[in-house]
Amino acid sequence: MTDQSRETEWERLRTAARELAVTFEERSLAHYESGSFVADNIKDLVASGITAMNVPAKHGGFEGTLAENVEILKTIAKGCGSTAFTLSIHAVLTGSLRGEVDSEVSARLSTALLDGAFVVGPFTDENSGSNWVLPSTTAKRDADEFVIDGIKHFSTGCEAATHMVITAGLDDDHLEPPFNLAAFLVPTGDTDKITVKHPWTGFAMPMTGSHSLAIEGVRVSQDDMLLPEGLTPLYVMSRQQWGSYCFTAVFLGLAQRAYEIAVQTTVGRSNNAVGDLAKLPGIQFAVARMRSSLATMEALLDEYATEHVDPGDDLPAFVADTCVPKYFVTNEAEHVVATAFEVIGGSGIRKGGRIGQIWRDIKAGPLLPLTNDLCREYIGKTALGIDPLATPRWV
Repeated sequence: MTDQSRETEWERLRTAARELAVTFEERSLAHYESGSFVADNIKDLVASGITAMNVPAKHGGFEGTLAENVEILKTIAKGCGSTAFTLSIHAVLTGSLRGEVDSEVSARLSTALLDGAFVVGPFTDENSGSNWVLPSTTAKRDADEFVIDGIKHFSTGCEAATHMVITAGLDDDHLEPPFNLAAFLVPTGDTDKITVKHPWTGFAMPMTGSHSLAIEGVRVSQDDMLLPEGLTPLYVMSRQQWGSYCFTAVFLGLAQRAYEIAVQTTVGRSNNAVGDLAKLPGIQFAVARMRSSLATMEALLDEYATEHVDPGDDLPAFVADTCVPKYFVTNEAEHVVATAFEVIGGSGIRKGGRIGQIWRDIKAGPLLPLTNDLCREYIGKTALGIDPLATPRWV
């Protein structure tokens, strides 16, 4: 792909994202309360080519940068938080795995993506929560295969998945946790051994289909293992930027849309008591506060998504670095949305309104890995010269 053709394709992807966001917002207004999975939205994303944007150039793909993924996710989030978050999981996996996995697996995944594959990763285990490197799901050797058993929660997008990246702990005696962590690429169409244990009913992001899954006796081959044995936890740390920045992009996009709605609702609005609400100083100050916060968040995430992508030699310090925009933006975005809600006023409480949906969705941001507490721990310890991985964690 030449520079010119890549520029043309990038503009096409951006335009497609903007147009789809409008459609997704209309669907969100109609289906948010029912919690219907965003299946049609995922089909539209596949048809647009957005889900294939991380295919490496060597396999005929666009090879989107991390910053480009962030921009697309912000745009989609303006239309539908559930769709953007579901897409972010796919983006994290297809972007971060690029160039790291075995060449044969990479070619297989690239072909699948160009043919319309959608990849999800149910990482949260029954007994280990979001601590992905210490899974309770197991992968037991059986000759040249592995048998995977476990429970995975928050399996976002599983209804649309053609492939899953399933993490599990190997039962080998020579591999101590967390170095027994392994990741397998599993086609979902080949097995009936992955079933919904508990359907998703979320207060926030209700349309993500983040069901709890029972994985019972799923057989995979050595060729399905994405990374060499013993190296998966190091890989997870070295690609933390993809998860941190892509997740952050979703919540920044939600805050941007909340601001837009607040301004659109205020301009030209009046009532019997006030001739023009936009002339009230409280409204003006609130809008200024939101715009300033958004400019700060946008600049911070852009800086990190372009300049803080190389893990270097100090992996714990790099993970701490990636926590900075995740922690700041997801928390500041909540303040922007709350302010937008106040500007809009009582009408925002009505059931089915977009600002109410955004207010609910934005609450999920600080809870996603790495959570607020872990972000503060990593950032604080690293700044003070303390190894965040050292034990005991606290004096």
